[in-house]
Amino acid sequence: MFASYSKLVFAFVAVIGMLAGEQALAISQEESKSESAQSGAASGELETPTKKAPVVSFGSKKKKKPVVDGKPDSAKQSQNGSSKTPKVKDSKLDNSQATDESVAGVTFSNPITTRWRMNAIIRGGAGPAHTMLVTMPIPNNWPEQTVAIVDEDIPANIANVTYRNLESGVRQIVASIPQVRAREDIKIAVTFEVRTSQINPAPDVSLFKRPKTSHKAGRTYLGVSAQINYRNNKLKKEVKSIVKDKTEVWDQIETIYDWVRDNIEDTSTEAKDALSTFRDRKGCSEDKVGLFVAMCRAHKIPARMVWVQGAQYAEFMLIDDNSDPHWFPCDVGGIREFGSVSEPRIILQKGDSIRVPEKESRQKLVAEFATCKGKSKPSVRFHREILSEE
Repeated sequence: MFASYSKLVFAFVAVIGMLAGEQALAISQEESKSESAQSGAASGELETPTKKAPVVSFGSKKKKKPVVDGKPDSAKQSQNGSSKTPKVKDSKLDNSQATDESVAGVTFSNPITTRWRMNAIIRGGAGPAHTMLVTMPIPNNWPEQTVAIVDEDIPANIANVTYRNLESGVRQIVASIPQVRAREDIKIAVTFEVRTSQINPAPDVSLFKRPKTSHKAGRTYLGVSAQINYRNNKLKKEVKSIVKDKTEVWDQIETIYDWVRDNIEDTSTEAKDALSTFRDRKGCSEDKVGLFVAMCRAHKIPARMVWVQGAQYAEFMLIDDNSDPHWFPCDVGGIREFGSVSEPRIILQKGDSIRVPEKESRQKLVAEFATCKGKSKPSVRFHREILSEE
């Protein structure tokens, strides 16, 4: 009996020991988790909440939105107390184009900062109108240019204001106005701060070569576009004749550039298509830029028009050994600058064949426009003004 009692005591002690061990193990695991969490926080490996991008909101017509650190204060509400504040969608500027060029390509320096305001001034007609749509193209980010919205003055009775992206990095303000009363005055104003740099030439242009026609970044700029048609046998033969003595692709493009500058007479006429400019051997600055773009495309070099404040120039695309694209500017209608731009100018648009939802055909240059319904049409005046330049 004593032996049985001893065995029972021994078994009881063993059970108590096992339970104590399991508790110690649990405590050890909890301490291990705590230490691991502390270690992760110290090394920056812990997952942090993702911050939502700020959405720019619009103020009322009577009182402008406060500006904080260069951006409108989205936390402030409309000062007129109206619950019908404009709905804003996608009000951030598009940064998809603002990527750095390779060190082997062009570089940027000596930026100029400009405060630039765009206005749409609407005056109601003799009677009411409704379902009005107002659009304005705005500057966008590019490697040589950054854009920030610093102030927005939008009437509270505008139902919906959006910033939308079109092809080739083109960006628009789109405002919807449900009703425009007779003789009513409406003004939409947006102020931007645009920082544009001069473009310096690449140090070694022999590093670049012609891209394949299937290259994603260039294939859009090899086709026929509005007023830029190269599908003409005489034009193609002329291009072949111009470049026949040049072996390097850079020299071939520069020879085409010089041919356009030397053989196309300057005029002050309205812009026309590239083939007419080629046949007539004369045209305005825009015509000369368009012809250069057409001849580059005929030579299977991606090229596009660049629209700046008061002028245009061209860009052509080559690639490096990694197949990375590089765009190079050239001033065809102005002073001779091939591969560089010494004077920073606000870039309004890159590209020359843009699809706009409200237009039936592709647009060479996306301009301001307005539409509405009703027997009495309001008048609309678009106005751009430079407020300051540094």
